[in-house]
Amino acid sequence: MLTLLGTLGLAGCVRADADLAVEARTNTVSGTIVLVVPLTDDTPEARTAAGATVLAIENRVLPGLRTVKGVTAAPATESGAFGTTLTLDRVSIVNLTLGSEQLITRVGNDFEVAGTIDAVGQDGVPVAEAEGERPPGAEESSIRVALTFPGTVEVPRGGSGVVDGTTVTWESSWDTPLVLEATASATSGGAPPWIWKALVWGIGGVVVLALAGLGTVWAVSRRD
Repeated sequence: MLTLLGTLGLAGCVRADADLAVEARTNTVSGTIVLVVPLTDDTPEARTAAGATVLAIENRVLPGLRTVKGVTAAPATESGAFGTTLTLDRVSIVNLTLGSEQLITRVGNDFEVAGTIDAVGQDGVPVAEAEGERPPGAEESSIRVALTFPGTVEVPRGGSGVVDGTTVTWESSWDTPLVLEATASATSGGAPPWIWKALVWGIGGVVVLALAGLGTVWAVSRRD
């Protein structure tokens, strides 16, 4: 199991949003990961502070990801919030880690997802002021991870993932542990596009040859 270290909760009202697609032939992922935190005010100094907080979260949660080939980082600006967007272009699943462990692994014809996002009880994480209350910033925070696979997705009984087609999505806030577990097929179940193209060209070739043959027979019969 993977643990999202407590740095995530330090920002209070943090938003983490990941949309990634898995490619079976190369065992890679492509998509975006957005991390933003609230701005104390709309000043360069506040943006610098927010950027530093997001970078600290990123370094703990996704260590070294932005240095991997195929990853680019850009500022993420939202109303009242600032952070970073990481864009992944065919990045090996080996390089997609939470903490120190791999989130997605390939097992034969399946992809296995295993991870836990849990900042509760970590050092420095805000705590509720009274029993029954939520920690400061937790209600406005959100964590969302959406993974799209080539084939069907299965979530263990009682799992929190919501499956829509070949996409599974997990959503929570940082004060509620979020378990990421799923098994997804590495094959689409249907014939790949290149097969249909080959069939079209093949059938077309047969038709052309058949017409040519008929033309030859007709020409010979005319001479006779």
